[in-house]
Amino acid sequence: MPALGALVASLLPIVLNAPDSNAPLDTSPDQLALIETSPPVTTAPPQPPSSVENSPTAPRRSSSPSTGSRGTGGGSTGAGSGTSALFAGPGSPWGQVLAAGAAVDPNSSGYVSAMQGEKFLMSFKQWTVPVYYADASTPRQTVRLTENWGASELRNVPPNAKPDPSDDAHLSIVDRSTGCVYDFWGAKGGSGGLSASWGNAIPTNSNGIYPGGMGSRGSGFSAAAGIVTADELRRGVINHALVFAYPQTKSGGPVAPATKSDGTSGGGNALPEGARLRLDPSLNLKSLGLNKYELTIATAMQKYGMILGDTSGGFTIYAQHPQSAPGAFTGLLPDDTWVDLTKIPTEKLQVMKLPAQASNKSFVVGNRCNGW
Repeated sequence: MPALGALVASLLPIVLNAPDSNAPLDTSPDQLALIETSPPVTTAPPQPPSSVENSPTAPRRSSSPSTGSRGTGGGSTGAGSGTSALFAGPGSPWGQVLAAGAAVDPNSSGYVSAMQGEKFLMSFKQWTVPVYYADASTPRQTVRLTENWGASELRNVPPNAKPDPSDDAHLSIVDRSTGCVYDFWGAKGGSGGLSASWGNAIPTNSNGIYPGGMGSRGSGFSAAAGIVTADELRRGVINHALVFAYPQTKSGGPVAPATKSDGTSGGGNALPEGARLRLDPSLNLKSLGLNKYELTIATAMQKYGMILGDTSGGFTIYAQHPQSAPGAFTGLLPDDTWVDLTKIPTEKLQVMKLPAQASNKSFVVGNRCNGW
């Protein structure tokens, strides 16, 4: 690892979406759309990176507390669309619409049956990801990285970006001026200074997947990929696949599109990270009595599916943490830590045909955003 210290370079500036670093964040979809105009630029790493083989601490599991067995609860009103402006680059799985006749895995029924003991939730106020938006006018600071995984710091980070308060302490920052997303895991601090166990950066016009697996999720996905935003709920449309976490993630490596796995479970019905699921396309969602946000989420699950991105203590998808979008979720979701989604019939899920599991080695890969 120490040899990789020579690869570290300054990142492009990151800045929040206001000259005043304490100003409210702009969650406008028109502003988010600016990301798509950033031209792709690639930078090869100066030398082949060393690998990190199955590090027991490398971007680890989202260990959200167990939420018990499946219930029958409902929820409130709301609806929306938004993060498709991120990660729509070549080969991206996030905007891929699943054909009705797409191949289903031969063991789909076994996988889905094993999931029915889990209550389906959306992490909202804990164990999720604050996503801040930045431009060229915001103050910056250097973030020290404390894990010895190939880099020691990320520079020019906005000072009032605060991580999720749970143990994983995720934080993502979208820099509109450079077209980069900065992902942190194990982040600490805020206005008085920020450090993190690990951080990395990836272009917004990429596929949102770190090729060496060294992102802030166990799967190698950017933490900003596949989450539900307030704008999506407001509009009633989510036009991308969702990312989800699950307790029984399979040991032995990921399946595409994931590039890393923190799965440790054995058995024939454990799901490998990278597995893609969808709601049965023949299911009439409007007949289920779902409220607006439930129908919005279920429609995305049916059209685009959901991709397994982390190990956790429960079965959960993710909403953008409201601390990074003050007031934006008001009236769209119930004021709960976890949003109950058990009216969505997860027994009607299908597991799409699984590729073979890949190597579970991970390594840093340079790009124009991380500068490594």
